Amino acid sequence: MKLVLSLVLLGFVLPGLTFAAVDPALSNLTKSQVEDVAKEIAVDLNHTSVAAPSTNGFFGVEVGLVGSRTKTPHLADRIDDAGGTGSDFNQIYGGGLIVRGHFPLDLFVELSMLPTYKTSSLEVKSSGFSAGWNMGGFFNWPIDLAFGADFSRSKLNFDQTIASVDSNIGVRNSSRTLWVGVSKTFLIVTPYAKFGAFSTDSDVKQDGTSTTFTYTTSSTSSVSSTGAYGALGVNVQILLFRLGIEGSRTAGVSKGSAKFSFAF
Repeated sequence: MKLVLSLVLLGFVLPGLTFAAVDPALSNLTKSQVEDVAKEIAVDLNHTSVAAPSTNGFFGVEVGLVGSRTKTPHLADRIDDAGGTGSDFNQIYGGGLIVRGHFPLDLFVELSMLPTYKTSSLEVKSSGFSAGWNMGGFFNWPIDLAFGADFSRSKLNFDQTIASVDSNIGVRNSSRTLWVGVSKTFLIVTPYAKFGAFSTDSDVKQDGTSTTFTYTTSSTSSVSSTGAYGALGVNVQILLFRLGIEGSRTAGVSKGSAKFSFAF
């Protein structure tokens, strides 16, 4: 219980805390390094509802907060390469508001949003949408079997200083996840699993005179990444309160998430 609430509050109240507290720096990146860093940021800010693919009842609504922690070893290595302290960036946090509803025919939709968070040297925001159909519920099977698609957009801007040269780095991501999920409710506990495919398109832009890319003279680089997606989680319903925890691996990037919500 304390772990769930701590992750939720840390992920929602303090997104981008590491970037704000310790100035990062990125320079002389190859294309593959840009792809790895952009992918880690995309996964951290990707749509995450920590929800079982279930549709209990005719209608249902859930409103809550989600917090997440993503392992970012490639980001840490690139900051080390630029002369920074990479150990401060071994993991980064994300989170936001989530709303989920299910409707007749066992259809469901989800919305997630991290409102714009700003400091003097950082700006981050994200939004996500998901829709799916619970075929297991529709046909009254003993387990839920659902098909879904998630869509996310995110933006991260931060200032950096390398060799007394100031610049701003902006990372914009557009991500998609197609998945199949299964779940089964036992009294108040609902374990679940999801598996599918992830893809993201990223634009990384430099404003300033520092050398961010080694493979192009342009100030902007567009990259893409794809990979497998898998998640294991559990939700616990106590009256109107719902707690959830989930571990996922997306295109090789590991992420842990937790949720506190009201469901009715």
